[in-house]
Formats: sequence, C-alpha cells, structure tokens
Amino acid sequence: WDVFATSRSADSEAIINTYDGLLEYDTEGTLKPALALGNGEFSEPDPDTGYVTVTYKLREGVKWVDSQGREVADLTADDFVAGMQHMLDAGGGLEYLVENIIVNALEYNKGDVTDFAEVGVKATDDNTVVYTLCQPTSYFITMLGYNVFAPMSRTYFESKGGVFGKDDYKAAVDAGTMKYGQTVNDIAYCGPYLVSNFTSENTIVFT
Repeated sequence: WDVFATSRSADSEAIINTYDGLLEYDTEGTLKPALALGNGEFSEPDPDTGYVTVTYKLREGVKWVDSQGREVADLTADDFVAGMQHMLDAGGGLEYLVENIIVNALEYNKGDVTDFAEVGVKATDDNTVVYTLCQPTSYFITMLGYNVFAPMSRTYFESKGGVFGKDDYKAAVDAGTMKYGQTVNDIAYCGPYLVSNFTSENTIVFT
C-alpha cells in the first residue's frame, strides 16, 4: 500500500483512490487542479543553467486522516518533498520518470548527490511547492498524475518507522522496523476514499 514503492499497475489502480495529486484528469480526460489551486506558474529558463521552475499553490485546509478517518496531520507543501524523496529512496521502479526532468533526481538516484536538499523540489512555505526542471518541459503538467508526484505525510511516515536516505531506508526495511505501507492501516489518506475492508486476492472496499 506504499504508492512510492511499487511500479505494478494493479497496486497503483487501488492506491490512487486514497490520495489526491496536484493535478488530475477528470472523467472526460481534462487535466484540472486537485490539491493545487491552478495549473502552475512556469518561469523563463535561467540564462546560465537553462533550469525552469514551476510553482504550485495548494488548497488550504486539506487534512491527512488514518484508515478510521481520524485527522493525523495537515497537508502541506513539504509532503510533496517528502513523497519525492521517499519515492527515490524506495526505488519502486518508476524513479526513472523524474530523472533528467527534476534537477538532481538522477544524481540522487545514482548516489552522486546524497543531500536531498539539492534535488529540485522545495517547499517555500506551507502552501507552496516549487519544482526545478532541468530544461523547459512542455508536458510536465501531464506527469503530475503519476504516483511519483504524490504527496506523503512526513510525520505519519516517520510515526510508522519510515526514514529518509537510501541507506537508512534500506536498513529500516531489512530490520523490519519500517511499517509504513504494509497494510491499509499503515498509510495516511488525503484522497476521496478510505479502505474500509481489504482481503488479499479477494476484496477491496473503498468508502
């Protein structure tokens, strides 16, 4: 149930019901803001680096809840930073989607950059997330529906034994102390549904 640690469509098709992204396609295939207030503000390319920034303002008042619907945290811009780092740490198989798109995502993946602060996703305040792209990327907003851009509650993740950093994450998994995403009761929800019943290979009930 950890959307960042899987590349299987069967997993993602279930988990996507438990969270919202910045932008999402509606039933008619039109891309519309979900957690974001608009389609983002794109900067002009930096004359020295060619980098482009894309800024999103978030809807206020969105809450993370547990599987019982109890509030566990406010959703903030930092949750998109946490989600991106955990996705790269977990190596679920889709991290290539942001390589050479997000600044230093490839380098972090390869271990050439170890400080995630150098990767091009930042929370400039509680309601503003900024992506820095390697070059102008006209299709970037269409990528925001991919699970690699999902938010994740940093505090809830840590409360379930989650840690950041590739080596530390692997050590936590190997030690069995990382409980995040193991069951429907070990994720925080910010989407339209809670999983009210799950029986492996049999039943998933979304409420």
